[in-house]
Amino acid sequence: MVARDILDQTGASADVVLKRDYNSTIDHIFADDEEVDLRQGNVFKTVPRCAPAPCNTPDASPKLAFVVDDAWEASVNPHQTGHSLKRLMGLPDGAKLMRDFESPIDQPITDDEKVIFQDGPVFTVKDFSLTIKVNNNKVTVGKRRMTGLEIKQAAIAEKVKIEISFVLYQLDKDGNLGPAIADDKIIVLHHCDAFRCVAPDDNS
Repeated sequence: MVARDILDQTGASADVVLKRDYNSTIDHIFADDEEVDLRQGNVFKTVPRCAPAPCNTPDASPKLAFVVDDAWEASVNPHQTGHSLKRLMGLPDGAKLMRDFESPIDQPITDDEKVIFQDGPVFTVKDFSLTIKVNNNKVTVGKRRMTGLEIKQAAIAEKVKIEISFVLYQLDKDGNLGPAIADDKIIVLHHCDAFRCVAPDDNS
């Protein structure tokens, strides 16, 4: 694809140009008619058309987005295994990872199998569940993308003592509250994510 075609797919205005995102302070800006090889990196930014056009440094690595069930995580390592890819995506060990083909038949990926970015970065996962915590209670869910409302509903179904009207917060690794999660906000879940759900007048 050429750079402008990629921008058009995102609905970007004519006032911006495409920039490949490198693990570097210097990225590469594409001309509108410049061909873009997605095998060399599929993570981009937009910048104003009037911005200077530096070239990436020779030792810079492009960011690579691996996608599982429409949720993505970026890495600079194009050489993964089934196991490392599950770790990157926050999936449990028992998840069955499949390479997502444009056909009814997908290719299973074993834990020790080599997964090369250039062979295709899009996957799906089957026969899995994630364990998250809500108010220190374990809650098992069967999908990675859930709204705040769905997370609360799942917790209530597993007898966590909260109400639908309560406010949901995600906890960081140190146990600190993040911003309140709206009922319609979609969260990409990872194994062992933790949440606090409290009455609207209690955010302690």
